Amino acid sequence: MLAECLEEAHRHSFKSVFGNPSFGFSETTLDFLYSLPGIQAVWFWDIDLKNIDALYTLSSLEYFGVHDKRPAIDFSRFPALKDMIWSHKPKDAGVSKLKNLQLLHVWHYRPKSKSFTDLQLPDTLNELQIIWANPTSLDGLKPIASLRRLEIHRCRNLASLALIPQLFPQLEQLIISGCGRVSSIEGTQIALQLPFLKHAFVQDSVVLSR
Repeated sequence: MLAECLEEAHRHSFKSVFGNPSFGFSETTLDFLYSLPGIQAVWFWDIDLKNIDALYTLSSLEYFGVHDKRPAIDFSRFPALKDMIWSHKPKDAGVSKLKNLQLLHVWHYRPKSKSFTDLQLPDTLNELQIIWANPTSLDGLKPIASLRRLEIHRCRNLASLALIPQLFPQLEQLIISGCGRVSSIEGTQIALQLPFLKHAFVQDSVVLSR
């Protein structure tokens, strides 16, 4: 029913589109986006895409979310992006050039080095979430003075939060969960080093609430 969906999108001037097999979406390309140049938000998950070139025609794209079964993407071609859910692929490029990006959720960052050294981050972020990553420490993460919210989930190798005050001195919210080698005691110690912090939840404990 893709043709009917496109007709409806044109009729109502929709600004966002999504697709998932449970909703009947089974395309292997995003070619239909060529006919929707005004789209500002995309969200496609649990699909196996062979071609995503039509994304590059979306000059007003502000929200991006496409799972990792896809070709690599040059994100520098989406300069208007503000929010991004990034299922990481090593050959993706251009993320650090996104000067309007404010929210970034990084899924499945698993380099062989087990370091954040190669993770591309712009310095404009207000919120950063890292989910299912394999580094053992935060070493290599880019300092971001503007960051206000940091969440780290399901990073079972992560053993230390020590660099957080140095990397993100303006943090107001800190949430750490599912990182079994990190303790709430260390979370409390880190929280005391962040003068602007309003809320901190580490593992199963609220370690700070103001």
